[in-house]
Amino acid sequence: MKADRQRRAPLYEALLRHMKRNPGNFHVPGHKQGRVFDGEGMRLFSSVLSIDLTELSPLDDLHDPAGVIAEAQALAAEAFGADETFFLVGGSTAGNLAAILSCCRPGDVLLVQRSSHQSVFHACMLAGVRPVYLGTRVDEKSGLDQGVDPEVLAEALGHFPEAKGVVVTSPSYHGVVQPVRRFADLCHARGIPLIVDEAHGAHFGFHPDLPPPAIRSGADLVVQSTHKMLPAMTMASMLHLRGKRIRRERLTRWLRILQSSSPSYPLMASLDLARRLVATEGRRRLDDVLSGLRGIRERIGAFRRLSESVGPLPQDPLKLSLESGTGTSGFRMAEWLESRDCFPELADHRRVLFTFSLARPGREEERLVRLLNELDEQLSGMPAASPLPHPEFERWRVGEDLTRWMDTSGTSVPLDEAVGRPSADMVLPYPPGIPLILPGERWTEERALFLRQVVDAGGRVRGISSVSPLRVSVLK
Repeated sequence: MKADRQRRAPLYEALLRHMKRNPGNFHVPGHKQGRVFDGEGMRLFSSVLSIDLTELSPLDDLHDPAGVIAEAQALAAEAFGADETFFLVGGSTAGNLAAILSCCRPGDVLLVQRSSHQSVFHACMLAGVRPVYLGTRVDEKSGLDQGVDPEVLAEALGHFPEAKGVVVTSPSYHGVVQPVRRFADLCHARGIPLIVDEAHGAHFGFHPDLPPPAIRSGADLVVQSTHKMLPAMTMASMLHLRGKRIRRERLTRWLRILQSSSPSYPLMASLDLARRLVATEGRRRLDDVLSGLRGIRERIGAFRRLSESVGPLPQDPLKLSLESGTGTSGFRMAEWLESRDCFPELADHRRVLFTFSLARPGREEERLVRLLNELDEQLSGMPAASPLPHPEFERWRVGEDLTRWMDTSGTSVPLDEAVGRPSADMVLPYPPGIPLILPGERWTEERALFLRQVVDAGGRVRGISSVSPLRVSVLK
């Protein structure tokens, strides 16, 4: 039976069997399963070091799986609804790179959601594609990015019938879910694949109150950061493949190129165990977590100043975005919370984001509500931030040749002097890692103001020099 198979964790079980044999270790890594390691660090690392092994015959090979890794990946495909699943030890970044490189060659047209993660644009750069950027809608009330309008995608597909594929992100960092089924229908009518960066949606499909997963909604290739929303180790991710629109041979070749030839067995084993847990206990655990979140939301509903950001599209209930009616920035609220040892996932100029998982907060749940209640009272005395509308993107437009960035050196100028000049670098608030400006895009007054206010409010930005005055790199 499927349920019985899902109780197995073949890779993890193989690691345990090998460890119990107490074998002679005359191979890498050099710590020899923890026999030599830093004395202080050993107390924390010892149990993981015992399974930090290499490609021994009982343990299979990620790049040519025929044993326990192949079995573990097959169980993952079954659990997540894919035809085939590949373990990733380089995070969703490795998956996004392999996905785009496997379906595009230099000069090909690829339709790309402009509010994608930086790794998608890095993939476009490496693949040498001609990107066509799809603008996204922002809900006026909540300020949340609502993703690509299906009508915009249809329009762009009509203008670029030669496109080799479409790349979208769903859910967003804040949990907003796009109409993946409609996107897939539009793509498949033209015989091209839909690639979905579902980094934050690995838990979808394991409870009826959660949105449907992209792989079961018609997507051809889906990349998930298993470590983000399921209990796997950081960087441990999965790539799910379905159908024949993406050539498996090219995909596996790029995965071999992009991923380490010495993949981490603890990371891969954590994927095996995360799949087992969500497949066998996910429904029960999510029942508990969602029940707790309903209680948290009810109590927040009684607050006077804090409220949840909710847009018109479906949202992941395990993401809780809060904003202040007083105009206090999310950066300021996060600073207040962190000073009290409560660390949210993300903050921006408007809101603060809390991420939940299969682990119910338990006693932390009561502490969180108590702190939020105190924050709600304190907001009346906190300064309001200046309104900061996010720069809007066009419905769709042909993007710059990102390969120029690889060989072009820029010159550093004060931010004010950059207006009207093309950027030589990718500049992005992190998290969420969505570029404010891409190489070749021209700085505008609007973008410069947005960046300056993000920095002034305490946001972290990659691609700038934080000395005063702010400096960015522009093309010579």
